[in-house]
Amino acid sequence: MNYQDLIKKEILWLDDKELYDEDMGVLVKVVQESEVLEGLLLCSNHITLADGAFTSALAQNHTLRTLNLYNNKIGVEGAKCLAAALKVNSSLQQLHLGGNHIGDKGSQFLADSLVVNKGLSKIWLNRNRIGDNGAHRLANALACNYVPKQIALEENHISCDMKKTIKSIHTFMAKRKRETRRNEIVIARKDKEIRIKDEELASKSEELTSKSEQIASLEAAIRLLKQQQQQCNTRKEKRVVACLDTPDLVSEKAGDGNKRRRVSRSP
Repeated sequence: MNYQDLIKKEILWLDDKELYDEDMGVLVKVVQESEVLEGLLLCSNHITLADGAFTSALAQNHTLRTLNLYNNKIGVEGAKCLAAALKVNSSLQQLHLGGNHIGDKGSQFLADSLVVNKGLSKIWLNRNRIGDNGAHRLANALACNYVPKQIALEENHISCDMKKTIKSIHTFMAKRKRETRRNEIVIARKDKEIRIKDEELASKSEELTSKSEQIASLEAAIRLLKQQQQQCNTRKEKRVVACLDTPDLVSEKAGDGNKRRRVSRSP
């Protein structure tokens, strides 16, 4: 496997490549460092995951959406390492683990991780020699985690009663998923209505602010006009007073008065 070729791939098909854990070094580095890898198919190899190298890389990965490990040699120890990674990883959505001899003990490790994992929507665990104990732990994990999940458990050693229990949980989870989706739609609609109202209020507020500014401008203009009128009246009054106090005008007024007296005395 060439690192430079693999690091650029969005999906890697490595089925039936006779891969063992010791052959995974380059792939581990790709899972750690790739920014585009979304799908990794490793069906029908000899991978155990028991050394923890691949699962540690998976825990750090933020791009992988689908991991297919169908028909490998994972067993209990590999399931334990994988469960530890699933407690941290939040990007993985689909995990195929069919035909891996995981058993009840391995499924219990996985169940513990599914309680806290928020990304997985479906996990395939068919043909893994899982009995009622393992199925019970998985069912509890499915019921505890708010994120809707689907667990495929066909071709295991599960009783009819436990299958009914798991089916009822699946039905409940599917119903809750529909209700969650409806609630999300209602919330989104309400959020949109609130945003529209907020925009309308913001627009009204802008209009009020604009009108308040216009009123303030008009009031300032009126005050200025009043001041100008008052100044004009003051100037007029001063001119009138100045005219009355002029000596020529007083003499002229006195002469006119003497003339009127002489006219009135003549026979």
